[in-house]
Amino acid sequence: MWRPEIEQFQGPRYLAIAEALAVDVRGGALNPGDRLPTHRDLAYRLGVTVGTVSRAYAEAERRGLIGGEVGRGTFVRPDARRRKTQAVIDIEAPLGVPQIIDLSVNIPTPMTSAAILAETLTEIVGRPGIARLMDYHPHAGMTAHRAAGAQWLTECGFPIEPDRVIVTAGGQHAMTAALGAITEPGDVVITECLTYPGLRRLADFLRVRLHGVAMDESGIDPEAFETACRNLNPKVFYCVTNLQNPTALVVPVERRRAIAAICQRYGVKIVEDDVYGFLLGQDIPPALSSFAPELGHYFTSLSKSMAPGLRVGYLALPMGSRDDFTQVVRSTTWMATPLTAEIGADWIRNGIGRELADGHRDEAVARQKLARQILAGHDLSNEMRAYHLWMRLPEPWSAEAFALELRMRGVAVTPAGAFATTRNAPSAIRLCLCEPPERAVLERGLNIIASTVRSAPGVSVGADMGVV
Repeated sequence: MWRPEIEQFQGPRYLAIAEALAVDVRGGALNPGDRLPTHRDLAYRLGVTVGTVSRAYAEAERRGLIGGEVGRGTFVRPDARRRKTQAVIDIEAPLGVPQIIDLSVNIPTPMTSAAILAETLTEIVGRPGIARLMDYHPHAGMTAHRAAGAQWLTECGFPIEPDRVIVTAGGQHAMTAALGAITEPGDVVITECLTYPGLRRLADFLRVRLHGVAMDESGIDPEAFETACRNLNPKVFYCVTNLQNPTALVVPVERRRAIAAICQRYGVKIVEDDVYGFLLGQDIPPALSSFAPELGHYFTSLSKSMAPGLRVGYLALPMGSRDDFTQVVRSTTWMATPLTAEIGADWIRNGIGRELADGHRDEAVARQKLARQILAGHDLSNEMRAYHLWMRLPEPWSAEAFALELRMRGVAVTPAGAFATTRNAPSAIRLCLCEPPERAVLERGLNIIASTVRSAPGVSVGADMGVV
């Protein structure tokens, strides 16, 4: 069983393992077809974490040295020795040191200038009682912050009173508060068959069972959804109805009505994630939760609309249900950070938040146009105002093979399997268009994707795509 000598290599341990593997392949200590130790076994032998080995194997896959087979293990690729030497890409490199064109992270393009932030902080510092922002505050958030949250939710198409709003530490925390208050271990949570990966991790943490339901071009299929509600007695339906992650579809109003009616018929509570809805502007449809207000738990986050680092979210609750949810906030973060909540509230009240959101929408549209020019002729999602693009791949490409080939060429994307809640994931990838700060970098990545999709699986272009 292979045990790498990693002491001779500098840098992070996962890169040292990948470098040792490359040396052993070139030197003959590992041969094509050799089976590698499991992640757990190698971690135990080397005295490192399983995560370190997982990152090492991922880097070796990027270089084309190894490949995995479901149910069998990880093996040295037959053509490993013929592969060109790949440049080291440190996925843990410091911020601001780009090593790869990353189209796998769904965040907005930076728009908050130092001048805007400095002016806001200066104004906040000059207020009487500013030191109170460093104190403990109610778990649901300060009164002024909940009022600002209600204003933002209303502007985004979900009218709500401040006493029904909880301030959270971002959208993921809002989802944690909602599901943590509603569910108990063993409960069933229904979602689309393709859904936000953060839900899957949260379901593992809360020990609830996810059940994915089939989708069509309008969202979750009503007939399949009702069958699941009738047979599984689910506690919650989690959904993204606006610019769904990953497919970017917008659920039509009539489909929202139909799904809400089924939820009412079976008493299934709704957790509606609307972090992208602001991108639709004045065209945003009524929330699914508005058709079943006694069941609806609706949230959004300023991380997508203003700035990721704010980590401020707003969770809107049914009338009279706030106490259960504030207890989850108390048990997880105690409260959202008052200083960032104050910044968010300021930007909502003075209009900076709306300007930032509008700017993000304009940038998303411009990048969508660029992507559709470069990827013309391919099967792409329709919505132009999304941060991301859903691309269905032609045969014979599989999503995993395509994502691996792109990684070897210096572009990171997310294959459909990362979003799948059923066994049969489509042959598709999600492209996040707004993470690269410069459009020129995005254009380079899109051109690599266009070139790759025209080639055959397993054919790497190596140095001609800038990978040496």
